[in-house]
Amino acid sequence: MSITRRSVIGGTVLGALAASAQTGGDEGQQFLLRLLKANDDAVGRMLNQPSGGRGGAARVGRGENIAALTAAYCSPESSYYRGDKLIPPMERGAQALVDAQNPDGLLDAGNLDSPPDTGFVVEATAASLAVARGQDARLNGMRDTLSKFLLKVGDGLVTGGIHTPNHRWVVCAALARINSLFPAAKYVNRIDDWLGEGIYQDADGQFPERSPNYARVEVNAFVTLARLLNRPALLEPVRRHLTANLYLMQPDGELETVQSRRQDQDRPIHVANFYLQYRYLAIRDNNAAFAAVARLIASRPGEGLVEGTNPAIYFIEEPLLRKPLPAGGEAPSDYQRVFTASQLVRVRRGDRAASIFGGEDWPLGVASGLAHNPTFFSFRKGKAILESVRMGGQFFSLGAFRAEGVTVDGNQTVLHQRYEAPYYQPLPKQYRNAKGDYALTPVKDGRFWSKLDFPHRQMSNVQTLDQKVTVVEKEGAFELRIEITGHERVPYAVELAFRAGGQFGGAIRETAAGGRAGAGESKTAFLTAGTGTYRVGEDAIEFGPGQADHESVNLAGHTYQAHGGSLRASGNCIYITGYTPFRKAIVIRGV
Repeated sequence: MSITRRSVIGGTVLGALAASAQTGGDEGQQFLLRLLKANDDAVGRMLNQPSGGRGGAARVGRGENIAALTAAYCSPESSYYRGDKLIPPMERGAQALVDAQNPDGLLDAGNLDSPPDTGFVVEATAASLAVARGQDARLNGMRDTLSKFLLKVGDGLVTGGIHTPNHRWVVCAALARINSLFPAAKYVNRIDDWLGEGIYQDADGQFPERSPNYARVEVNAFVTLARLLNRPALLEPVRRHLTANLYLMQPDGELETVQSRRQDQDRPIHVANFYLQYRYLAIRDNNAAFAAVARLIASRPGEGLVEGTNPAIYFIEEPLLRKPLPAGGEAPSDYQRVFTASQLVRVRRGDRAASIFGGEDWPLGVASGLAHNPTFFSFRKGKAILESVRMGGQFFSLGAFRAEGVTVDGNQTVLHQRYEAPYYQPLPKQYRNAKGDYALTPVKDGRFWSKLDFPHRQMSNVQTLDQKVTVVEKEGAFELRIEITGHERVPYAVELAFRAGGQFGGAIRETAAGGRAGAGESKTAFLTAGTGTYRVGEDAIEFGPGQADHESVNLAGHTYQAHGGSLRASGNCIYITGYTPFRKAIVIRGV
C-alpha cells in the first residue's frame, strides 16, 4: 500500500486516532489497535533476541523488522511509543541494509544482485521512512541511513533488469516509492519504460503467471503506482483481479492454485495475502463484496496477515485504510464459473466447492512459468478436503492424464486427451549416411530422444490410448465418468489424494508401503469395493464405488522417471484401479 510522503503528519494524526478509538471509534481504527497490539508482541520478541546474527533485530529480511519497530515507535497507542530502547535496533537494521548492498545498490535477496528482490525490500523500508519523517530528531540517524540505502537502491533500479512478468511491476512500485520520498524524473521515466510494455490481463482477470502468490505482488504494485503517481486508471486491473478471486476462493478463504504457472500450483495460498488491496478498494469504491472478503480475512486468528508480515505500518502510512469498511455485502457462495483463458471450472455450493482443470500449457514442460499440474479435479466439504484427483496408465511411460482444455455444457464438463505411441520404419535412403551419424531428435510423443533422425522416418504400428472424463454435477455431488479405450489390458489407476488430518472408512486396503490409519499420516491404499469415506470432524467426503484390479499406480511418466522423481500427490492417496478398456463412474459428494 502506498501514500504520498505528506500523508502522515507524525503524532498529530496518530493522536487524533487514539482519541477517536478511546471514545468507541470505528471499525478501521479498532482494527489498527488490534494490529498494533500484535505488533507490540512481535517487537517484544525482537527486543529479547540477541542484537547480532540472523535472529537479531538487525536482520535484513524484507525490512519487516524496521517496519515493526517504526510502527511501534511512532504510534501513541503502542506500549513502546517513542521508547529509547527501539532506537538502537532501528539504527542497526537500517545499517544492515546498507552493509548488505552490492556496489550497484542492489541486494543478494533470494536471487543474486537482484533488482526485483531488492524492490520487495523497498516496500517496507520506504513506508517506514515515510512514517518516521514526521517524528522527533532522535530518529535522524535511522532516517539518514534509510535515505542513503533507498537512494542507492534507486540508482540500481533505474538500470536493473527482471526475470518474470510480475518483476516489472515490483521494480516500478519500488521506484514510485523512492520517487515519493526523493522526487526525480529518472525514476518516473524508468517506470514509464516498463509500463510502456503494457499490462497483460486475460479475459478472466488473471495476470500472465495465473499465480495467486504473485498476483498479490502485481495488485499491490498497481495500487502503489496509482496512488503515488496519481494514475487511477492503474486500479482497474486490480479491481478485475480481486473480482476473479471471489470465484477462486474456497469456503475457508484459500485460493485455487491448480491453474498457476508458478511454484504455488499445488500449494495452499490464502486470500489474506490480498487484505490491504481488498480493504483499500472496498473503502475507495464503496464495494461491499470486497469489504466482505476483508472481514473474512480479519476474522481469522491473528491480525489479518499479509505475506506473514503485520501490516500496521501501512495503516499508519495510509489514512484511507483506517476508515470503516462499507456495511453489508457478501462473497459469492453459489455459482458455476468458467475461467475460459485458464480452462478452469469452479463450482461452489455453500461449504462445498469443486475445481475442474484442463488448462496445462502445451507442448508440456515441467518448469516454473508453465502450468503443468495433472490434477483435473478437486473437491472440499468444509474441513474435509480432496486435494487432487489424477489418473494415468502404464502406457509407454507417457504418465498422467493431462487434459487439453475443457468443454462445458450446462452441468457437464468434458476433459480429453489422446496418446499415440508409434514405432518407426527404416530411414529413407536419401537421408542415410555411411557413418550412421544422424540428428539427435525426439520421437513424436517426446518421451525419449535418440540419434535416429525420427522426423524423416515413417511411423507404423501406432498404439493409442484415448482418455476422456465427463464431470457431471448432480445436486451438490460430482460424478466422474471415466472412459479409457484403445490398447487393451493397459493397467490404469485413478488417484484420490486427501489432505492429511482425517480418518478413512469403507473397504480400504492399505499396501505394505502405506502408513497406518491414524489421523494426519500419509498413506497409500486402495478402495476395493463400495463407498469410501474421509472424515475431518463434522465434515466428510464419500467417494466410490471402488475397484482394485492391480497395484500399478505410478503416474510419473518419462519426464519424472528419467530423474528418479515421483508425481504422487501429497497427502493420503487412495487408488481405484482397472485395465483398459476402463469405464468407471466415480461419485464424490460431501456429507
